[in-house]
Amino acid sequence: MRLFDEHVILRFALLITSFLFAALIPDILEHSDNGVVVVPYIFCILFLDYLAVFYRFPSSVAQKKMRSDVNVNEVVLEPIRNYERDLIEKDRLFQMMIDVSSEGFWTFDVSSDKVFWSNKVGKILGIEMLGDSFDVVKSCVLESDWESFRKSLQACLNEKRNFTIRMRLLNKKAGCEEIVISGRPQCNEAGLLIRVIGSLSAIQDSHNLVRENDFLSTCDSLTGVSNRQEFLNELAKDVEKAAGRPDYIFAIALLDIDSFAAINDSYSIDVGDQVLRIVADRISASSRAGDCIARIGPDVFALIFRDIQGDVNGELISIVRNLHSKVKMPLKLEGKELYISVSMSVVVNKDGDCVEDLLANANAVLRDMKKGGNHGGVQFFTGGIREKAMNLYRLEFDIRRAIQAREFILMYQPIVDIVDGDRIVGFEALVRWNNSERGIISPGEFIPIAEETGLIVPMGAQILRMACEQTKIWVDMGYENIQVSVNFSAKQFALDNMVEDVRRILQETRLNPKNLKLEITEYTALCESEKTIEMMRALASMGLQISIDDFGTGYSSLSYLKRFPVNTLKMDKSFVDHVTDDEEDASFARMVIGIANSMNLGLIAEGVETRDQLDFLRSEGCRFIQGFYFSKPLNSEAALAYLRRHYSADTSSSQVSMAFQMP
Repeated sequence: MRLFDEHVILRFALLITSFLFAALIPDILEHSDNGVVVVPYIFCILFLDYLAVFYRFPSSVAQKKMRSDVNVNEVVLEPIRNYERDLIEKDRLFQMMIDVSSEGFWTFDVSSDKVFWSNKVGKILGIEMLGDSFDVVKSCVLESDWESFRKSLQACLNEKRNFTIRMRLLNKKAGCEEIVISGRPQCNEAGLLIRVIGSLSAIQDSHNLVRENDFLSTCDSLTGVSNRQEFLNELAKDVEKAAGRPDYIFAIALLDIDSFAAINDSYSIDVGDQVLRIVADRISASSRAGDCIARIGPDVFALIFRDIQGDVNGELISIVRNLHSKVKMPLKLEGKELYISVSMSVVVNKDGDCVEDLLANANAVLRDMKKGGNHGGVQFFTGGIREKAMNLYRLEFDIRRAIQAREFILMYQPIVDIVDGDRIVGFEALVRWNNSERGIISPGEFIPIAEETGLIVPMGAQILRMACEQTKIWVDMGYENIQVSVNFSAKQFALDNMVEDVRRILQETRLNPKNLKLEITEYTALCESEKTIEMMRALASMGLQISIDDFGTGYSSLSYLKRFPVNTLKMDKSFVDHVTDDEEDASFARMVIGIANSMNLGLIAEGVETRDQLDFLRSEGCRFIQGFYFSKPLNSEAALAYLRRHYSADTSSSQVSMAFQMP
């Protein structure tokens, strides 16, 4: 009910107005002579009274009458939600909360008898593969504790009651000795048990935490052996002990897994980690009690053989050989046999006075083994190895300085066409080091170090540019058909930007690609063969020639010669040396010449020094010769003089291409 009705108020107002008009009538009659003037007032009073009493006023627009028999629900607009996505996000959030928790969680599905374990459970138990049953718990705890757990779980299933039980671990790799496992039944609306939800957590007292922190600070987390810092601390103790006791003898050894990166690349990092764990276990099983074992590098282990008695060399050699033979035995991973090779260097404490000297000597031995190709062996330190290693370090530093100072120079050895009047068709550019102190240094002394350290890449780019600049000078002087060969190492050829670098140098020196030939070894050609083919084709499309150097010394195969855009083969000097007095070398030379001719490839015989060698090669059909018989490597001035004497401009470039350049 409303407190005020506007219709009632309006009616009262109309009645009051009519009374006011009626009160005015006597005054009007008193001042007027004609009574007719009051007639309109009378009609007005009657009209107002009618409205006030009888008229039915219409309802307000804002208060329209609505039907009471129809219910109209208010429409509320809500954004459309993707409930499937919401559920997925909720599951992800729940899984994330489980994973970051310090406790492990599990659920047992009654209908399927399967168990789901969270990732944390595996970390607590120290097991990677948990499975979908409670067998993993059974394998980790004492038998009596397992029986208690089994009974508690059965009571939970039968009587639908919670349980909590404490169990002792057999496997203590996770750093704890006991765990607590709890379970709680979950029923559906009908009261039927559908699953058991539980948690699993480690019990760590203060002593366990101290032991765990000590373990993390001194041990390698992947393999469980000592880490580098702990090894250095232990080695320092042995050095100090030997200084106070002249009769105390110990030795250190470095064990390196050969080609470990190839294992990671060929299989996976997980497989590589398994290999490291197995190697660490084998070293531990083969070492004596009291010896120190550590992992000091990605694939390098270090050992301290303590208190060697009797015949030092005899006992130490026996210990080392036994350990080395056990470690390199084949591994079985993922159902396959994996063979590994390990290199081992050994240093006795008398070969060094401090920790730094002993480690430097061991590293020098290991590096000397790697450089010399003695992979998979054992080598003891000798006095000359350290000095040799220091010389190599100094040489590496000098090479870096020489690249910056542009001390490398090129010598040019002529390549001669013996069918066309000993006419010169090209040069091979050979690098020399013009050292400010030692004079000219042979490439055999510095190229291997440059290869090993990667310095061959900037050195090779510098050599290529110098060769292109010199060749451009000769071409501009009128020797348009001359061609210069430049050797490329495997490291250079493996660069992703190698083709672009060659193109840029050609553009900057304005040398026609037909005047440049790149020489690579068979090994380089077959490294990552698909990538090599792609790069060689890119070079060939620029107009460059490709030559296989030292053909016959490595992986000679007709299959790759057919696939690769090769123009020329170079027969190695080692086969040319004895073609006149060794039938085996002569037969091989004939075979190489036959391969080149049958595949329409150019062939250059290297290292020809005598007339007999030349006559043999000529008689077998080898056309192009390089060697001391015609000329030793020449500097740029002497090479120009040779050009002037032996270059023939009469032979057309097309003829040169057919005979020397093109297959």
